[in-house]
Amino acid sequence: MTDQSQSPATKKDVKLLMEQMGKFYERTHREMLDVKEGLVTEMDRKISASEDRIKHYFDVVAENIKHDFLHGALPDKIEQHEDRIIRLEQHAGFAA
Repeated sequence: MTDQSQSPATKKDVKLLMEQMGKFYERTHREMLDVKEGLVTEMDRKISASEDRIKHYFDVVAENIKHDFLHGALPDKIEQHEDRIIRLEQHAGFAA
């Protein structure tokens, strides 16, 4: 005895199946592109935020170095060096 509830697929059935698969593929492809675009946008945002933090840190470090040169030990040494040059010039008779 054979079960007659299953009949062979016709060309119309195959064509319908292929159309549905094509629509599914297109929809899935669009969704994947949307996800990819979202990920790229999120990565751009994170990279931009990271750049801002790095720039801020660099600015702080540069300001500290500038402060150290202008107000730290270096100006004292420069002042001492200039005083020594003036004393030597006065001793040698070059400066008034």
